[in-house]
Amino acid sequence: MKMDRRDFLKLSCGSVVAASLVGGGASFTYAKEAEELNLPKPSANSPRVVIVGAGWSGLAIAKYIKMGNPKVDVVLIDKREEFFSCPVSNLWLVGLVDLEFLVHDYLAPASKYGYHMLSGTSVIDVDRNARKVYTDKGAISYDYLVLSPGIDYHYEAWIKDPKDIELAKVRYPAAFIPGSGHLKLKQKIQEFEGGTFVVTVPPGTDFRCPPGPYERATLIAWYFKKNDIKGKVVIVDNHEKPPVKAKGFQYAWDNIVKDYIEYYPSANIKSIDVAGRKILTETYGEITFDDGTIYPVCRAGDIVFKAGLVKKGERWPTIDPTRYNAIGDDRVYVTGDSRNQPIPKSGNAANTEAKYVAKLILARIANKEIDYIAPSNICYSAVAPNQAIWISATYEYLGDGKFKPSPKLDEQPTEANYKAYIEWAKGLYRDMFR
Repeated sequence: MKMDRRDFLKLSCGSVVAASLVGGGASFTYAKEAEELNLPKPSANSPRVVIVGAGWSGLAIAKYIKMGNPKVDVVLIDKREEFFSCPVSNLWLVGLVDLEFLVHDYLAPASKYGYHMLSGTSVIDVDRNARKVYTDKGAISYDYLVLSPGIDYHYEAWIKDPKDIELAKVRYPAAFIPGSGHLKLKQKIQEFEGGTFVVTVPPGTDFRCPPGPYERATLIAWYFKKNDIKGKVVIVDNHEKPPVKAKGFQYAWDNIVKDYIEYYPSANIKSIDVAGRKILTETYGEITFDDGTIYPVCRAGDIVFKAGLVKKGERWPTIDPTRYNAIGDDRVYVTGDSRNQPIPKSGNAANTEAKYVAKLILARIANKEIDYIAPSNICYSAVAPNQAIWISATYEYLGDGKFKPSPKLDEQPTEANYKAYIEWAKGLYRDMFR
């Protein structure tokens, strides 16, 4: 039976997703029947930039495009109703900051800078030929499109059965995509009564926040020690050592949370028995656990795949490494943690590259080009209350998709570093929301 426009617009996000799972691409058919959303422009001839994903990258791009040229129409879309920060959330998990430190209002910056904010809106598909984005509320035409949806999880590398993947998501959430996973993980930490609490680390460095799982494990171990919980955090890691801040984390494990953390490096995870609570490794055999968080391999957000930007069998899009646009399509860009460059998938890197992409799009609207500006990054990790370490880096593009980092770091946990951590977060929140 053909679905009319009114019925389509009544569909919930969940219903649309369910439709897309049956019959191969059904959601795209329904979406094409939706009328164009009537969003006013600054003028009839204003070019429109549509940004999918209101995270650390998308928010900055929206703001800096409008600041650079108020005549450009900007539409920012996100499935969430409010911003929830993944950076700094490890502190919240163990009670070192409150929820208000992570959650922010999307509407205030939209009102201040004059862009459209479509929160609570799911993007269903992209038609690059027609230059249209299809959402559960209607279609939106674009002149330039920025896809910044963040990461998605690729459990299939470790868990094959879809039922077991669902079980892993529900029982042992990764909690590196802001939302219910964070709420569930915090509850698990608070209610843990003892035993082995596992934290897995994906292979490579193309997962969100390379030091994030180590910071999280260290802080959970501190929480167990503080509350005299007879438990131990077990880190099952595919790396020989943490890829960043290894000395700082090792110092914390040896001196701050000794006897509350156990590290299994070079584990080479082969598979995970979710129901049986067993991790099969190449190096250590079976590692059993009582509870924990399974952080799997990562991939680009789903809409990047639907836009046809990811080659078959790969997890990340093919984009120009210095221009961020799809190869052969300078109207479509991928930024933030969904992009494919050997630069950390972190909040600070996303923010700095977003400012460059905003300038680049404005230049292209004006039929100009600008010189490449490489992103920079600074990343703090707490290891206990008032104790933190950090690393910063600038990057030089060498050509052929290769970058040379110039890092600086302080791996001695100090109170000064912890205070700088909090002020760093406040500064970037101000940049996005004020």
